Amino acid sequence: MADSILFSYHDSTLFASDPLTLHDGKWLNDAILSFYFEYLANEVLRGDSTILFLKPALVQCLRLQQDLPSLRSALPPDMHTKHIIFIPINDGDDVFVQGGSGSHWSLLVCSRTTRGAGQTAAVTFHYFDSAANANYHVALATKAKLEMLLAEKNTQIITHSCPQQENGYDCGVFVILFADILARRYADLRLPPRQPSPENGTRSAAVQYNTALMPVAAGYTMLAAPSNDVIRRVMSPFAVPAIDAPMAKYREFRPAMLQTAVIKRTFWWIDYGDLCNPNKARRTLRQLIDELCAKKRSPLI
Repeated sequence: MADSILFSYHDSTLFASDPLTLHDGKWLNDAILSFYFEYLANEVLRGDSTILFLKPALVQCLRLQQDLPSLRSALPPDMHTKHIIFIPINDGDDVFVQGGSGSHWSLLVCSRTTRGAGQTAAVTFHYFDSAANANYHVALATKAKLEMLLAEKNTQIITHSCPQQENGYDCGVFVILFADILARRYADLRLPPRQPSPENGTRSAAVQYNTALMPVAAGYTMLAAPSNDVIRRVMSPFAVPAIDAPMAKYREFRPAMLQTAVIKRTFWWIDYGDLCNPNKARRTLRQLIDELCAKKRSPLI
């Protein structure tokens, strides 16, 4: 019996069998990863053109195919301008991830930061692996291929200490959790929507900050914002509930809290306290898919 389409969401399509990989003890497939990357790009980053999420199948082709001209044509033409590129790593040896290829997922993130006017941007790869860097050799091979395709030189890779899985099947969940945390941190720098502040309750919540960009020491840019304004963010569906507000749907902070020294020290740091239980994350993803599926099952939403 053919696997029927469940629904399409922007550039991702889920089939009826895909959510089954979210049940406890199952290994997440590439379709679930692609779906959540699309969700982050469109709902959290709101189409920010400085960030890019690569699909698992494309990353697999990049690493295993040797035809560089064909690979270059498959990449986004403006890929070399992106500030951050999320790259899901799979240790399978098949060109296509589908069909259960490989046994481990991890996350590689390419970060391009500015050094100053007239200077070449610094390119750093950040690596997150929930199984004691089991995929590190695959990440290195992927990094080398991207360097050739993008003509990048003098890059470096930083292996980050990060929460570790306690079994052999939660790696895909950890990749989604890591990507969710980093994408939302980047959104805090890039897209702070104006909200009524205690000092000025009449300010319209629909008004956006000035689009003029200001540099920060981390090498990225953030939207200029009055330091006394309050920024309200929708909580991540995976957020660990605060003890004093377990049912909170939003978190609030002021732009002044985004100090450059803090950004440089904490942006890439992911601790156990940042993550929810992997089983809860699986249930949350199933609920999110159910909600989107209920809204619209056919054409793009």
